[in-house]
Amino acid sequence: MRMKRSGRSDGFTLVELLLSLVIFAIIILGLERALGIALSSQGSLKERQDLLAEARLAMERLVMFVPDADEIVNPTGNDEEVLKVSERLLDTYNNSSHAYTVAGDGEPDADNNADGLVNTGAGDAADYITFDLDKAVSTNWKLMEQMPDYSTAPSGLLQKKVLCERVTEFKCSRLSTDHVLIRLTLTSGTTSVSLRTWVRARLIQ
Repeated sequence: MRMKRSGRSDGFTLVELLLSLVIFAIIILGLERALGIALSSQGSLKERQDLLAEARLAMERLVMFVPDADEIVNPTGNDEEVLKVSERLLDTYNNSSHAYTVAGDGEPDADNNADGLVNTGAGDAADYITFDLDKAVSTNWKLMEQMPDYSTAPSGLLQKKVLCERVTEFKCSRLSTDHVLIRLTLTSGTTSVSLRTWVRARLIQ
């Protein structure tokens, strides 16, 4: 008795092979898209973390001087883009020789006449630290700081230095005689971080 041979041989037909290739391509495209989203999300997270770290460092510097200030020049009202207060916190210079010393001399540098008292009398005028915005480059505002130059007598001013870049908002509001509200926003592309705090100048009654 003769056996009938099947009309189908082992292996894939052309249609099956093409269908397999299409399914494989769809899977690869899906994986590629998922990987792209994951990488983009990771990049955005890192950018946000970098912005947040930069904003926190700047905000810490801003609020460091206010509690020891005995005068707030600015802001006088709401949403001013400047914070200017009397500086009476630092002790980095010898008040008599005006030489820089790592440990200071035990007296605030603002004690210009080295009498142990700060911001008193004609020979001990107040020194101010100022924070404001440099908008020279419209796409990259910079938060600037200007300190007194205690190495001179009487104190001059040091060159302004950059606290942070990519600032899209820096606003200060006077809540009361001794309270200031500070808002700071940094933006890079579509990523933005905002910090907000209030601080009290405890020496102002």
